[in-house]
Amino acid sequence: MVPAIENGIEETVDEPLRVALVGQPNVGKSSLFNRLTGVGVISSNYPGTTVSFDEGMIVRKGSKVSVRDLPGTYGISGNSDDEKVVLHSLAGERFDCIILVADATSLAGSLVLCAEAMELGLPTIIALNKIDEGRKKYSYDIEGLQRALGAPVIPVSSKTSEGVDGLADAVCGDLARQPEVRIDYDEGVESGISVLMDVLPDGLRFSERGTAIKILENSMEFDNMVSPEIRRSAGMIRRLYSEREGRTMGVAIASERYAWAEGVVGETLSKRDVKRSLSERISDATIAPVTGIPILLAVCLAILATIVYVGSFLDSIISGVYESLVGTALIDFGASIGGKFGEAVFTGIDGSIQAMLLLVIPYILVFYLILGLLEDSGYLTRAVVLLDNTMHHFGLHGGAFIPMIVGIGCNVPAIMAIRTVKSRREKVILASMIVMAVPCSAQMAIIMGATGKFSGVLFAFGILLMLGCLGILVGILMNRFLRYEPSDLAMELPDLQMPGIRNILSKTWQRIKDFIYIALPLLVVGSVIIEVLIQYDLLDGIVEPLSPITVGILGLPAVCAIAFLVGILRKEMALGMLQILAGGVALSEFMTPDQFVVFGIVMAVYMPCVATLITMWREIGWKETIAVSLTSIGVAILLGGAANLLLGIFRRLPS
Repeated sequence: MVPAIENGIEETVDEPLRVALVGQPNVGKSSLFNRLTGVGVISSNYPGTTVSFDEGMIVRKGSKVSVRDLPGTYGISGNSDDEKVVLHSLAGERFDCIILVADATSLAGSLVLCAEAMELGLPTIIALNKIDEGRKKYSYDIEGLQRALGAPVIPVSSKTSEGVDGLADAVCGDLARQPEVRIDYDEGVESGISVLMDVLPDGLRFSERGTAIKILENSMEFDNMVSPEIRRSAGMIRRLYSEREGRTMGVAIASERYAWAEGVVGETLSKRDVKRSLSERISDATIAPVTGIPILLAVCLAILATIVYVGSFLDSIISGVYESLVGTALIDFGASIGGKFGEAVFTGIDGSIQAMLLLVIPYILVFYLILGLLEDSGYLTRAVVLLDNTMHHFGLHGGAFIPMIVGIGCNVPAIMAIRTVKSRREKVILASMIVMAVPCSAQMAIIMGATGKFSGVLFAFGILLMLGCLGILVGILMNRFLRYEPSDLAMELPDLQMPGIRNILSKTWQRIKDFIYIALPLLVVGSVIIEVLIQYDLLDGIVEPLSPITVGILGLPAVCAIAFLVGILRKEMALGMLQILAGGVALSEFMTPDQFVVFGIVMAVYMPCVATLITMWREIGWKETIAVSLTSIGVAILLGGAANLLLGIFRRLPS
């Protein structure tokens, strides 16, 4: 909405101004969004995707402004889920202003995205964020930047609120302008742009030049905006250029953008003569392999120790409080109103509530707080860059390292975290590796507390080593089987800094609330079904049909099938169920040490728990979830059977 003046009285138009924030990850875009909009933010998923965005409202000087915080992206070609959401939002909705958020501490990388966006001809304002940190290293010619970019440039700091009011005033004051920036590409590219501009149809959402450039970059999303004849012409132009120049047009265009960005920085920024700070020296150490790998290992061990020990501590406190306050009240209530069936239903509800309390707070919440701390400090990006080359062997990029670390605490947030990787193919590979080779805290408890206790610590560590080898094998085989190159990793390294508590808490809540809203109802349904089956002894009918596997292949007691089934609900419940199935006999007498090794292997690899299944379904689709789950069951049986066979042979050897 824009203010209108009539007869000296300020009136307002009902329709609010629509603004979109666009920027690379780690430029402080979401923090700036929070400064602009304050409370009352609505978080949504973009239709047809799992990519989320936030929307908020500004009311300022008689004007209302609707602000959308689009996902952080390194490009606007539509080649990843995040890029598609940004592109579809800009193409499908009319925004009165695009705020391009640039990082003042690392301006060249931000200007590459700004150039890409400004070529599309949308009304733009540049928000030069982190200006408080940038002034410590550079002097800025803001007027020179505005001339070079052909759009208003407003220095801001989402950390201190500097310039935020001025940015809001600029939006409400209709200062956004279609940028006048033009990057002159080489002769072959410019010739191709001219050819396409002559045949492009009228009524395009973006500028003719910007659309032509995107088509020449081989953006399939932009290809779909034009006719098959134009697509064929563009394909011929790209092919002839590549044959003549020895490089693709996409590479040529990207190179020119980077050169242009470096040129603008060289003309408008001057470096202050200051010594390298302690933060900068630490930053260098985190990305150099010689020092970076030991630092990364130390961070990983610290994360693991925090999740395991803090999680276990909170788990025991919460379970104790729940037991003292609720106890068996829900189960007793169910039995009183519905007899045997009611008892089963409310046992499932009671178990679901406990599962959520003992899963979300001790493990998921703790991990997301750690994740927010690492993100805001700037370290996480460095770990991703450090491991990028290694992860390419599995068809992934360095960002896949993060969900794997998450999985050690709990597979649920690990699967939720796979949305950070670009392609669907990468998500399936990563989900498979997490499910089959990354033991969650409950599986670790079974490996160490059952196999380690009854078979020996060496066997427990042997299972962990086996899982590491399995993860490598799964990644390599799936990468080769799916026949596609891993996506490239391109990111700017933000400065190391002290994280903001408010921002960490805000991001933690945004991440955790979807799990609570979506997983809890489905977990209740799954728990109730299993409890009803147990109550009416319907699971017993599964024991005999499965005995060829449990007894014949795995060499376990037949009733272990029930423990495995219950473990689908929650992994740690399998060990408790095993104790119940032992019928009062000590576990050391119920199963042999060799059987505990097999039991630990199967529990570490086979089908994920219900909460993880639900999350996988949402992130990668039901077909892929079923395929990964069935594969994990098959691999678990294969490995368990091989262990049973080898241990049997070993025991029969003469001593």
